[in-house]
Amino acid sequence: MRSKRFQLHPLAAAFAAAGVAITLPNLVYAQTVKSDKQTKISASRGDATKTFNVGVVTKELNPLDTLGGIPTKKHIFESTQSVKVIGKKELDTVGPAMGAGQALEQAPGVNVLNDGPSGAPRASISINGMKTGWGNIGGNANDGMVMVTFDGVPMIDPAYGVWQASEVPQVSMFQGIAVTYGPGYPVNRWYDNIGGSVNFVPIQPRAKAGLKIGMFAGSFDTQGANFSAQSGDIDGWSTVVAGGVGSSGNFVKGYGFNNPANNYAYYFKTRKDFSGGHFSIGAYTSHSVAYRPVPIPVSPNANVTIYGVNPYTGNPIPGPVYSQSTTGYYTSLPKSTYWKRAFVNTTLIYSKFEDALTEHVALHNLLFYRYGNRIHLHYNNLGQSPSVLYQYYNATSHTYGDKLYLSFSLPYRNEISVGGYVVNNQYYSLLDFYNPSLTATVNGQTVYHSLSLPHHFHSSYLYETDLAAFVQDDFQATDNFRITPGIRVVNFKSNFVNNAAAAFPINVQYSIGNNGDTQPNSETSFTEVEPSIGANWKVTKKIALYANYATGYRSPAGATGTYAHFLVSTLKPQKSTQYQIGLKAYLPHDGYLRNALLSVNYYHLDDSNEIIPIPVVSHAYSLFASGSSTFSGVNLSFVDNPIYSLHLFANLSVERAIYSNYVSPSHGSYNGKPISNTPDHTVNAGVFDEFYRDGVVFKPRLWWNYTGAQYIYNNNTGAPTTQKLPAFGLWNAGLKIALGRQVAFAGMQGLTLSFDVTNLLDKKYNAYEYISGGGYYGVAGQLLAEPGAPRAYYASVEARF
Repeated sequence: MRSKRFQLHPLAAAFAAAGVAITLPNLVYAQTVKSDKQTKISASRGDATKTFNVGVVTKELNPLDTLGGIPTKKHIFESTQSVKVIGKKELDTVGPAMGAGQALEQAPGVNVLNDGPSGAPRASISINGMKTGWGNIGGNANDGMVMVTFDGVPMIDPAYGVWQASEVPQVSMFQGIAVTYGPGYPVNRWYDNIGGSVNFVPIQPRAKAGLKIGMFAGSFDTQGANFSAQSGDIDGWSTVVAGGVGSSGNFVKGYGFNNPANNYAYYFKTRKDFSGGHFSIGAYTSHSVAYRPVPIPVSPNANVTIYGVNPYTGNPIPGPVYSQSTTGYYTSLPKSTYWKRAFVNTTLIYSKFEDALTEHVALHNLLFYRYGNRIHLHYNNLGQSPSVLYQYYNATSHTYGDKLYLSFSLPYRNEISVGGYVVNNQYYSLLDFYNPSLTATVNGQTVYHSLSLPHHFHSSYLYETDLAAFVQDDFQATDNFRITPGIRVVNFKSNFVNNAAAAFPINVQYSIGNNGDTQPNSETSFTEVEPSIGANWKVTKKIALYANYATGYRSPAGATGTYAHFLVSTLKPQKSTQYQIGLKAYLPHDGYLRNALLSVNYYHLDDSNEIIPIPVVSHAYSLFASGSSTFSGVNLSFVDNPIYSLHLFANLSVERAIYSNYVSPSHGSYNGKPISNTPDHTVNAGVFDEFYRDGVVFKPRLWWNYTGAQYIYNNNTGAPTTQKLPAFGLWNAGLKIALGRQVAFAGMQGLTLSFDVTNLLDKKYNAYEYISGGGYYGVAGQLLAEPGAPRAYYASVEARF
């Protein structure tokens, strides 16, 4: 039965806020008409006048703004935070077939584990040890600590708090990605920023009309197409539409099955500029579906064959022994033995409104809705238990919210932003495990298990309401010194509804099977205060020292799992406390450094009140450990165009990550142990060049990605280990050929051909390893692995009109 609490849901408040945002300017018009002559902001895209003091309403971004667009090098230099922009050139290293997971690898401290070679398979992403994603990662203590936004709009529902890279399977529609390390400014935060944030910035509407159409193909049966179309300026309105489709197999394949995947994503935005501000409406939708190969045993075991087990007895079926060393490094199981298919669907609808109310006051409003759906279909005949032969999992969420704030331009170069947001979410989770060959007894009669009479099940709702109010100050005491104190007050309200009896009445009535929802209906409400401060001191015009400190909180919601398994009295919000200190150098014209930005910083983050999932072989569900952890390290990034044709970038991260406290529910304490799946260092660097010959522009590029050693997790003991996955480095190369006048027909203005080779030296390596508890294959203590991609070739063509 659904709870009757939280029924005024902030939907009414959200729409009321939007109404205020739209009508308030008219109410103050009479008071501001005199000053309007002095505060005009041109509706033209190329002419944002500087006479207006509230710079965030003009075309130029404020150094504090990481959500309104791509921060420039100058803005990053003047910021008190650590920000990295993955620009269009770095995105070119990803290629049109790849998605968000691969794109994020071009930032310092980022480690990505992908299930496949395209944008559709899922991925686990780590930024300085802070994680998000649904990869097959055991012991992920810090999952859901990174906030992900699309054009500044949340892509994560607050009830679950974990984003999946397959929500962004196409990268051709993006002009860049902004990565913020740490919680960031209160004015930019949502509800999962405690470890960092990622903002995917799509192509924006522009004044000039145009059309781009591209196609691509490559290894692993990869193929697809993408486009973007600009309407140009029409009576002050401009619109962009972009999208793409793609499909591929997987490099892990075998026995007639290549684990296929496909995806699409489409984006629309229209914007109206007017004197003093702008209004826009945007929408985004994506769909990804992929078969996910099971982790492969590194070494052979006679009890693990390619045919799995007898579904009636659980005994191994004789056949070839399955492992990387016996059946092949990249060989997956036959589909008749195991398959898992994951569907991910996301839709965003949003509007943005900004207006100058007076010469010194601007209003900002964002109203949004997000739909998310994740489905797993799973056939598992590997030996965990005959009762989990089939799996059906369906999770659906609806999220809507409104963020409203005012920015005040005060004397002495002091800007203050005051506002808040309200976000409401409904999350529903349904899970079935069953074997239709096995029977149960109901009222003395023998019946077969099915989707409606499963062996293992859960069904529950979680209603989450997140509120925030903030004050953000940006005070420039002198030309060389900026200080950014801020404070946020947050409230997390959660309402858990155990729906198992309604969804599975026979199971509950006759105690058939294992009900994963062990706790009754419950409610919690947590209110916390998040102080922050940052400072930037320009020692010279080109060198600045900076530092920041911030505290952040996150709801303990964790989908329905935490409330379904924990006593509600034991739950607390997850908390992070981080400080950074560093140096930035911005050299737009300095000898051989033509447009250089260098950033280096030391960071320290304490994360507490963690809930750590531990897969257990005797369970269809995870158990949980509790703990706290400490991350510290150094990040360095450098980018420059030393000469017109040359582009260089380099990123380095060195990190130490340990559990200051780790208590397993059945295996004791592991305080001081290293945190699993966190590389001790990462490096990526690249060089791009251009040269012109006979009317054709050639753009060769070479880049290198290196992932340091990382500790692996032991599912058998439910604890971290000191055993390491070896480091690996990958060379990649590409060539772009841009044609101009040679293709000037049928309205075409240019044609670009691209050729890329990833893992150029065809290095064999495992991207992920862990010690099994026996959940797969029925053999505890085995080392299982997911191999990284071998050498791959891609070609693409893009026509510009």
